[in-house]
Amino acid sequence: MSTPGPKPRGRVLLLFFVTLLLLTAGGATAGWLYGQRVSDDRAAAAGGGSGSGESQEQEQEPEQPVRESCPAATEASAEATGSPGGLVEILFIRTDDDRQVWICRDTAGTLFYQGYVGPADGPFEEGKNALFLTTVEETGGGYLATNRTDEGTTTYSVTPYRLTQTTNGNESTFPVAERRPN
Repeated sequence: MSTPGPKPRGRVLLLFFVTLLLLTAGGATAGWLYGQRVSDDRAAAAGGGSGSGESQEQEQEPEQPVRESCPAATEASAEATGSPGGLVEILFIRTDDDRQVWICRDTAGTLFYQGYVGPADGPFEEGKNALFLTTVEETGGGYLATNRTDEGTTTYSVTPYRLTQTTNGNESTFPVAERRPN
């Protein structure tokens, strides 16, 4: 039999909620500290840091991909137009029918187009099997080179996946068999 009168449930519930709040705060703090420790340990393993529990910000320059040099004939043609030289390959593609294209950038940031049709190490003969252009612009996902002559205008749209040549409105597309960078 219970005693008549009000039961002290309010105090018990208050004590229960305060205890629950303290345990939650303690668990959250312990979880956050453990997460920081794991993060520091991973950073130390990946970058050789101290792993002492204190995060250290290290300023590292992002690694630039190693760039191929552009063909010597392209370097010479660029320098003949006033380029400071130092051309590096930004994109190289080769189509199934041995059309090869280099998009190169000099040390001043100017883009160049070098087209070549023939075997991999064959000689470049400008106007016969090679075409060097200085009118190159970067587009979303590729490059556009323009060649204006007395016969009309030809544009070369170069992406890592295809070469599209448009001459006076007639378009030809060539799928890429090889590219750098991959």
